[in-house]
Formats: sequence, structure tokens, C-alpha cells
Amino acid sequence: MTTSIVECPHCHYRFNYEFIPGASFTSIRLGTRRIFKCPNCKELAEFDLNHSGADPSLPTHGDSAETSVGAKRLALIIGPLIVLTAVGIILLPILGAYQGLLVLVIALAIGSAWIAVYVVHLYRVARRSRGEGAREAGR
Repeated sequence: MTTSIVECPHCHYRFNYEFIPGASFTSIRLGTRRIFKCPNCKELAEFDLNHSGADPSLPTHGDSAETSVGAKRLALIIGPLIVLTAVGIILLPILGAYQGLLVLVIALAIGSAWIAVYVVHLYRVARRSRGEGAREAGR
């Protein structure tokens, strides 16, 4: 596991974040940034993972239920793709090979587009809340 020192843009809570590079099941990965919940204030935020290393004086948190984006959000990300793919697979023998395959490809395209749109939405929510946290700190 890799450790990075991060700070919450809302409550300015600093902690060591342990993660597996390139993989996460509880956060949304966007290059060197991840969207997950702060373990202190429980707000969804965007965290920069460029500050590698660990500070022994800070608490350590990792990819867990505590920092997860939440089961509801994960279901909203992946659920439509699974449902659309299942519908495409069910319709495959009913419609025939060519039409069924076409429906399956369209279902996969719509599901993939949904994932992209929803991740962009969560990214904007995290960015907006990051700006609000910075404005509150400036007051």
C-alpha cells in the first residue's frame, strides 16, 4: 500500500491515507486525485494524493467503509450498466443474433455513458464543496 498525506478542504483535518495505486473499490479515482469522504467531517471531497509519504504524528485511514463514497453512490454508478447489460443479454436470443447483439452494444454504450456522466457529477459536487470549504476558511 502507498501512503499519502492529505487534508480535507472542509474541516482541514490532516491524515495519512493508505491506498492501492491504480485501484480502489470505495473511492473514485481521477488521476492523482480521489473522491472520498473525510473520516472526520464525513463530507464528500476531492483529495490530492501527490504528497506521498507518511507523517507518524497524523492518524492513518485507508480505503474502507469509513471513507467510502457510499453504497448508494456506488450502486448508482454501476447499477444501470448491470441492468442494461442484463436486458441486452435477455433480448439476445429473442431478437436474433444481429439485432440482439446490436441491442447489447447499445445497452453497454448507454451504461458506460451513464457511468461517465455520474462520475463527472460527483467530481463537480466534490469540487464545489472544496470551493465552499476554502471560502469558509477565509472568513
